[in-house]
Amino acid sequence: MKRAILIAPLTFSLLFTACVRSHDYKRDREFYEDTPTGYYQDADKESKSGTSLEHLKGPKKKVLVLGFWNDTPVGDESLGRFASEELKREFALGHKVLFPEEKTVSSVTKDFVDGDRVQVAQLVREGRRFGVSCVILGRIAKITFRQDREEVGILRQAESAVVVDIEMKVFDVVSGREVSSYKRSGSATASTRVAFDEDALANKEARAELSKEAIYNAVQKLIPDAVTSMEKMDWQGRIAKIMGNKVYINAGKASGILAGDILKVLSPGEEIIDPVTKAYLGRSEGFLKGTLEVSEFIGTDSAMATIHTGGNFQEGDVVRLY
Repeated sequence: MKRAILIAPLTFSLLFTACVRSHDYKRDREFYEDTPTGYYQDADKESKSGTSLEHLKGPKKKVLVLGFWNDTPVGDESLGRFASEELKREFALGHKVLFPEEKTVSSVTKDFVDGDRVQVAQLVREGRRFGVSCVILGRIAKITFRQDREEVGILRQAESAVVVDIEMKVFDVVSGREVSSYKRSGSATASTRVAFDEDALANKEARAELSKEAIYNAVQKLIPDAVTSMEKMDWQGRIAKIMGNKVYINAGKASGILAGDILKVLSPGEEIIDPVTKAYLGRSEGFLKGTLEVSEFIGTDSAMATIHTGGNFQEGDVVRLY
């Protein structure tokens, strides 16, 4: 009898221990099932808080898109303006870029082309004048019209088509060089009924409208190219004003600068000219002067910073993210 009594507590104790272990085991298993098994597992996915590094974008690049040059016998300058405006509109819709104020930009692509060569030195100086990181030139190289219509009938079905070739060059103002060059084509068609001796494309307005549709389609193909080119470039701003220990830069909230950002300050660098050919070769990297810390914002797109390290800063010095 005593033996039976002694076994019962022991059995109960074993059962209780097993239950406790089962509960702990289940809890631990749930924890490890919810935890990535590898350090890099799911590293490319957005975290629950939405703060993964791939979503922490840098400042917006400032871009100068010059009016495209209609270098074709179709003497309609509005087509060049339409091409550049469409490029800017597409950028504004889906990409993080900023443009100089419209009223301040009067230069166009043709102003920087001499024969078959782009006047890079003048172009880079223009970009620096506007404080941009990138300048985009464009040229409508060719416009081809075609028409096909029925041979029988007073009113005949006419099929009109146009193909437009557009060239685009992207220049990095920071390094003073051409980054990329692209050529893309766009087409458009229209169908209408005309009299037996009527030309569906004889109307100047009709040709212009069809050409704009083709230009739009070509620009859509150029957008990914331009984005890829700009991603290769460094963002930069510049010191606009120095007042005592306060340094004002030409980038702020609109550009995506954050309070607390550390900016390195470099001298503007020097233009490199070939002493024999006098050709513009690019711009040298400026030397590091020190760093600034962004403290507050001024206006819509400027900021005030305090000196973090270094000194001897001057207006016009280049600033970049550290």
